[in-house]
Amino acid sequence: MKAMRKFIFICFVAYFWTISAKADGFDGTREIHFSFLGKEYSIKAQNLPEEFPDSHNNPNSFASTIKILDTYCADIIPELSTIRDRLHLSDWHYYQLMRKVSQQLIPKEKDYWGYTYCKWFFLAKSGFNPLLCTIDDKLLLYVKSNSTIYNIPIKMMDQKQYVCMNYHDYNYDIPIEKITPQPIQQSLVENGRDFNYMIANMPDSPEEKYVSKTIEFKYKRQIAKHDIKIFPEVKDYFINYPVTDYRFQFNIPFSKVTYSSLIPSLQLKLKEKTKEEGVEYIMFLVRNAFAYEPDSSIYGREKRFSPEETLASEWSDCEDHAGLFFSLVREVYNLPMIVLSYPGHINVAVKLENSKRNTIKHNGSIYTICEPTPQKKVLYLGQMDKKLSKQPYEVVYEYLPTKS
Repeated sequence: MKAMRKFIFICFVAYFWTISAKADGFDGTREIHFSFLGKEYSIKAQNLPEEFPDSHNNPNSFASTIKILDTYCADIIPELSTIRDRLHLSDWHYYQLMRKVSQQLIPKEKDYWGYTYCKWFFLAKSGFNPLLCTIDDKLLLYVKSNSTIYNIPIKMMDQKQYVCMNYHDYNYDIPIEKITPQPIQQSLVENGRDFNYMIANMPDSPEEKYVSKTIEFKYKRQIAKHDIKIFPEVKDYFINYPVTDYRFQFNIPFSKVTYSSLIPSLQLKLKEKTKEEGVEYIMFLVRNAFAYEPDSSIYGREKRFSPEETLASEWSDCEDHAGLFFSLVREVYNLPMIVLSYPGHINVAVKLENSKRNTIKHNGSIYTICEPTPQKKVLYLGQMDKKLSKQPYEVVYEYLPTKS
């Protein structure tokens, strides 16, 4: 009887030791926990070898590191793909997901090169064509892309364009123009698709993560207000988004919660107004409800907000004001518009049935100038600063609604 009790006791202890060992990762796995777009996620991953991560900032460690990642982290790829498909992530937001997971696997502050290798691995295994290069003691991650990018380094290889993904990690200060980055890969990823910087869909975040914000402005001697909901973290996911074509920036949509909190009420407010009156109302909303500050004063460089970022931000510049105005007019009226680039300024002109004052003729159509950026003088529909009216301009984007 004693032997039987002893045997049961040993089995009991062994069972709970096994459960505890698994919980502690002694079975060779662990849970990666991270927050993404306001929601908590857990992904099961194998423990990396004890001697890893440790790249020693050495390009020769690339092949061995990728081999280890392929052995221990390949099972993570389907998990990432599942999240991407469920949230309908753009390439840009999918890359933010890769960054989150890479940080959990190999923290950048402990091993920056290993962390960057990890992002290369996830990009390559997800079907993109990444490229790693070194310049002095710095490691640069590129990805093949046909998107037009203005403010970060571009590298041409085999007549293909590669865009730098981690220039910001070096404070945007690498002598690319003096020293040519050298690839450390023996060969490129074959048949990898282009990384597309266009964001056609804003992923949803939990509604409880949104906060209320009142936008208030003066229009024709009256105070107008709109209560909206914004996701404060939206700025975190665009913090390193590069300067792209205006057609990319201006057409980034609102998330569903933000859209539902603003667009229906705006449409109701403008229901009894003519389109000309409604466009002017939107112009005053954007101009007077959002304070102006140039990017150089805040960021020390050019940065363009998505329309939802502008709603969530305390400060924004002329490009951001123009982008939000464009987005609101498109959502409420879906009218043809052109974006005008002046020296040091961006403006929008809208095609209206009854054109007002200053107009632009473009491709046979007449567009009315709209000024959504704060000015010293109150400007109404069709009015613009006299100094600006004498400046040359370029039509940098033409929006023509798709006929249904």
